[in-house]
Amino acid sequence: MIKNYELMVIISPKLSSDEADAANEAILDLVRENQGEIVKTDPWGKKLLAYPIEKLQEGYYYVNYFSMESTAVKNIGRQLNINEKVLRHLFVAKGE
Repeated sequence: MIKNYELMVIISPKLSSDEADAANEAILDLVRENQGEIVKTDPWGKKLLAYPIEKLQEGYYYVNYFSMESTAVKNIGRQLNINEKVLRHLFVAKGE
């Protein structure tokens, strides 16, 4: 079943702004590879974290909106868990 999702990603501040944009684009490519359709990407830029993650105080925030089969979300989550550039991520299924 195709659902609409919101994916918040925090990318490591060790990267430059261009590298962070490229890392987010790689995430969007992963969504496309899993037959997802990108609706919108909202880059928030570099922000302070509420608490340190891996001894880092800030990160690049991106909010990506897309639609895809619900079964593919777990696969993307696994890929994001092993991606060293991604500090945290959160999927939210959007209502109709």
